[in-house]
Amino acid sequence: MRKIRNVIFDLGNVLLKFNPDEYLTTLFDDAELITRVHKAVFTSPEWYMLDRGVITQDQAVRRLVRQYPDLGAAITLTFEHWMSMLKPFSANVEVVRSLKKTGYDLYVLSNFHKAAFEYVYSRYEWFSLFDGMIISYQHQTLKPEPAIYQILLATYSLIPEQCVFIDDSLANLAAASEFGIRGIHYETSEQLRLELNYILK
Repeated sequence: MRKIRNVIFDLGNVLLKFNPDEYLTTLFDDAELITRVHKAVFTSPEWYMLDRGVITQDQAVRRLVRQYPDLGAAITLTFEHWMSMLKPFSANVEVVRSLKKTGYDLYVLSNFHKAAFEYVYSRYEWFSLFDGMIISYQHQTLKPEPAIYQILLATYSLIPEQCVFIDDSLANLAAASEFGIRGIHYETSEQLRLELNYILK
């Protein structure tokens, strides 16, 4: 009997591309402005509050514009189109399809905004391949906080030792390991396939 039965995927930078700097260069040609907007938006407390599901995107924009009035127009423009960067890594989506055909149960565990998750969920049919999803905004908790892993395990009655979790964040993987969940630190599609083949053989 196979030891690993459940494969858990992060979304951002594992199944969906998330590269704010690359995105900002499509909006602005001023390197200093790009640096300032990146810091103001993508490392802000508001960004994590969106992931936690405690404010809306409109509220986040208003709060940030108040904090950075000189960046108001740039912040507003950034939020208008930022979801366009959330494009699938097709090679990794094929991994999901392959695992599903082989009979593994598949799950998503991801920090994600409500509006952004609804955007990608409605666009990409491969979300239907998953047996369950725990998205941070729905539970007001974020990786690597212990609560979100507890929710995943309890909701789907998963046995940690039968799970492998794929994430691009070492902190998130370390938190999962505290529950006995094996991790793969995602770096490239080829590396992911190699590590999965080794673990699942």
